[in-house]
Amino acid sequence: MTDLKTIRGMPDLYGENIEDISMVEKVCQKTFQSFNFQELRTPILENKSLFNRSVGESSEIMQKEVYEFKDRKDNLLCLRPEGTAGLVRALITNGLDNDEIKKLFYLGPMFRYERPQKGRKRQFFQAGVELIGDQSSDADIEIILIANTILEKLKIKSDLEINYLGNVENLKNYNDYLEKYLSETSDLPDYVMKNPIRALDSKDENIKNKMSKAKSITDFLNKDQSDEFFKIKSKLDEIGIKYKENVKLVRGLDYYNGLVFEFLSSDLGAQNAILGGGRYDGLIKKLGGRDLPATGFALGVDRLAEVVKASSQSKDLFIGCVDKESRTYAQTLGYKIRKENSSLIVENYLGNASVAKQLKKADSQGFKFAIIVGQDELKNKKVKLKNLKEDKPDLELKEKDLLEHFEC
Repeated sequence: MTDLKTIRGMPDLYGENIEDISMVEKVCQKTFQSFNFQELRTPILENKSLFNRSVGESSEIMQKEVYEFKDRKDNLLCLRPEGTAGLVRALITNGLDNDEIKKLFYLGPMFRYERPQKGRKRQFFQAGVELIGDQSSDADIEIILIANTILEKLKIKSDLEINYLGNVENLKNYNDYLEKYLSETSDLPDYVMKNPIRALDSKDENIKNKMSKAKSITDFLNKDQSDEFFKIKSKLDEIGIKYKENVKLVRGLDYYNGLVFEFLSSDLGAQNAILGGGRYDGLIKKLGGRDLPATGFALGVDRLAEVVKASSQSKDLFIGCVDKESRTYAQTLGYKIRKENSSLIVENYLGNASVAKQLKKADSQGFKFAIIVGQDELKNKKVKLKNLKEDKPDLELKEKDLLEHFEC
């Protein structure tokens, strides 16, 4: 039945797929928290006007990819296509846009109507950080360090590309120049006509050839801005973060200014950006809040999960049974062991397989140890702890000793 099929680009996630995604999410969350960033959750649904004002009506996202619909009161809503705009809206509507520096992160599903391909789905998962209220280049360095830490923890080989866009005035001047420069080019796409700076990352061969002879954004920076970019590069050099300058890098959202960056991986083919962000001073004011500086990044959890597969999760203790009568005691043992150490993965087997098949199952699922509970174990309150990973003799342990063996 067609009504029971998943929507294209929105797959069910289970087994290894969800394990990989969950592993990436956990690494992101632990890293964000290690830098003292606090979580903020926003609704999946927002007013479409929020993204028109932030992402930009001329952006490819708003032109082609946003999921929009009217509710019963005729309000035009959309599924969130990215995380920054909703977080900024939350700051403003909750009165959190004060002078205090804020370090925030988010995790959750986003939605874009695009052609599903490797690492790109119509429902995808994104994690990101936003550092609000710090104008200094130290804030830019902080978010790059967070991004680099995540990729290092996941053992993903990547290349960092950076560019500097100046401020809103620089971008306007550069857009005016490009509009004039491209005016002789025929059949310009709408997104370029509405926002000429989009020509920098166009895939159109005619536009790419034309742009190869155009001035770069760096030609429109003043001395202070050039010095700021030099300062950022010097700090990256001092810390030991390798990077490459890319004068064509502008990112796909209209709110970016100042430093922008992307981490690229060769493991994803042509669509090789796995993480990107930059500064967006002015966005909070534009959306009705205070004039606060801000910087941040977002990464595609699904895309990272494509690059790094979760190694088989190490599991701790498999507790099997010889018969149904001993099952309650086996469950009691499992319950007590988990109370002693809540981080352990303990399986209480509830099936009816033979002891040999239970041990085979425990081994195949990656458990380090196994216990088989029968009438003798139930009577004597002693068990044999089998080491499934090393060739060692079984340990005969009383219940108290078993609990101590698995303590925190």
